[in-house]
Order: sequence, then structure tokens, then C-alpha cells
Amino acid sequence: MNLVDFHFIRPYWLLAILPYVVILALMFRNKLAQGNWSAVCDAELLPYLLQDKPVKQSRWPITTGAIAALLVIIALAGPTWERLPSPVFRNASALVIVLDLSRSMDAADIKPSRLIMARYKIADILKQRKDGQTALLVYAGDAFTVTPLTDDTETIASQLSALNTDIMPSQGSNAELALDKAIELFKQAGLQRGHILLVTDEVDADKSLAAVKALDKYSLSICNYSDPTPKKRQSRPK
Repeated sequence: MNLVDFHFIRPYWLLAILPYVVILALMFRNKLAQGNWSAVCDAELLPYLLQDKPVKQSRWPITTGAIAALLVIIALAGPTWERLPSPVFRNASALVIVLDLSRSMDAADIKPSRLIMARYKIADILKQRKDGQTALLVYAGDAFTVTPLTDDTETIASQLSALNTDIMPSQGSNAELALDKAIELFKQAGLQRGHILLVTDEVDADKSLAAVKALDKYSLSICNYSDPTPKKRQSRPK
């Protein structure tokens, strides 16, 4: 044990020593005053009331109680030599994951399918997030919130297996609507900054340009699960 590491977990309890000292002083003062008969009796009567031999009063009850009370105060303050490691940096940034559930995500050009690989990727991201709030949105023709911003990534991960293209009421690929809804989640939580991860297989740059400009202080990343094999251009016959 190193004296340099000695500290109190709850040092404010040490302030209780001040009323402790006051109470202790009053108790000793009251104890001494109980034997001062000259303050309440006439001087002529004292020789008849007092004994010739002084009676010694035991101070052990007060002393023992005083020591016990002091030890209780010190114990409540929490003396210790161990310090818990405090993280130098805490990532408190919020993340909204936006998953595309349009029919094209069922394509099996990426085995076993684009959607399943996208769910694996999201699961890996959730495992790596140790702090910061996370939300999950899905979209096709419309956008829906699966889980709002929360610190419980395990709850989000438990929902992934149920996400497939059949649950969407309308088909399409309305990414700009999904981005608007992601920004809405940030603003509802009172967050001025955050990150959006768009997991999809296709983004229409022209349609999404206005939504991207509206992101303002919110950043955007795109995870694209389109066909990785380049398409060959067909040449016209001469």
C-alpha cells in the first residue's frame, strides 16, 4: 500500500467531524457540570451534602462512544488505497443506423444475400460500440423507427433477425425520407451532433442530394452492398 494512493471515496462525510466535536465538547461540559454542587446549593449546606472522600466517575462510556462515533464517520467517508481506472476519452457521439429493406437487398450476388450480410455488419458495429446512444431505422417506400436512440445495443441486436423485406408495407427505396427521419431522431433527443450510417445497395445521388445538404452538423457514411462485379458494357454492332 502506497500512502500516495490513499484517498476517501466519499470525503464529504468528513464534514460530520465538525458537529461531532461540538457534541463531544458539550457532553464533557455537561458531565463536569453535574459534579459542581456549589452552583446550585448554598455554601453553608455543602459540608453536610458532600462526602469527604471524592468519588471518581468513570469516563470510559463517553470515551468509548466518542472513539466509536469517530470510526463510523471515517468508515462512511470510505478510506481506500485503490483507484478505479477512469477512461481518458469517452465516445458520447450518437449513431443512427439506417437499413435498406427494399426488394433488391434480397439479391444473392453477395452470399448468402445482401440483406443478411448487411445485418452481420450492423451486428459487428453494435458489438464494438461501448458507449454512445444508437438507433435503428429501416426503409423502403417509407421509413420506420425500429429502436429510438438508446444505450442498450443488445436490444437493437436482438431485433436484427426479424428484419426482412417482407415486413415493409410499401416497396421502393426512399433513402432521403429515411435520412430526414434520422435527423428527426437526433433533434427529438436534443442532440446537435451525430452520425448516420446508411446501409443500402443503391443510392440515387440526385434524389438524395437535398437530404444530404439538410444534414447540417450531422455526418453521413454509406455502406454499399451492391453487386461487386463490374458490369461489362455492350458495344453496338457496326
